[in-house]
Amino acid sequence: MGERYYEVDAVRGTALIFMVLYHTIFCLFFFGIIDWFNPQVISGAAGAAVFIFIAGLSLILAGRRPSGVVRRGVQLLLLGLIITAVTAVVYPQGCVVFGILHLIGCGTILSIPFLSEKVKWYVPAAAGLGIIILSCFLQGSSGNLLLLPFGMPYPGFTSIDYEPLIPWFGVMLLGISAGKILYPSGKRGALASRIPPMPAALSPLCFVGRHTLLIYMLHIPVIILLIFLIFPDAVFAFLF
Repeated sequence: MGERYYEVDAVRGTALIFMVLYHTIFCLFFFGIIDWFNPQVISGAAGAAVFIFIAGLSLILAGRRPSGVVRRGVQLLLLGLIITAVTAVVYPQGCVVFGILHLIGCGTILSIPFLSEKVKWYVPAAAGLGIIILSCFLQGSSGNLLLLPFGMPYPGFTSIDYEPLIPWFGVMLLGISAGKILYPSGKRGALASRIPPMPAALSPLCFVGRHTLLIYMLHIPVIILLIFLIFPDAVFAFLF
């Protein structure tokens, strides 16, 4: 593992907190406790984008060998499959088929050719921008289950968490490019070295940023449990 830098943990922690807040509001809407929220209008895409961008940047900081990168990617994919299995039982009509963990798991493995120090920053930047631009032409395209990970779902597909490789792997590649600029060889470069020492006020955010995977895996069950304890009638009405 490479070094940790507080600024990266703080940004990651901030993105995760916004994601937790969004999912809390979504769950309150889902159980009929609030009615002003519209998931078609109010999107959690901004928080997800920052989270995915930092996931790419962190691959530069980690300094893993290709075998270690593959291992990490497989671990994330397996965790994503657990979420798929759970949501298939609990909420089959909106089951998570290719959510953020599936994306980062696949993206981690696919990023291997871009992680070498021999690959300049502009290569992942160009590839990332190309993938994002490509997604503009694929919007509204119908596909099938095999094409679903690439942003072409089959007609009638719905999911409560869907982040396909196109465009989101492009965002991850932009994070890798930023990592190469700011943290060449996993160390603070000329730009990042200007960052001041960590303010004490950022310690809670950095703590969250250091434990994002654990918090991400647990936050939905905890939110639902709290909603059940505070609004049991709403949960029972939804279930029965």
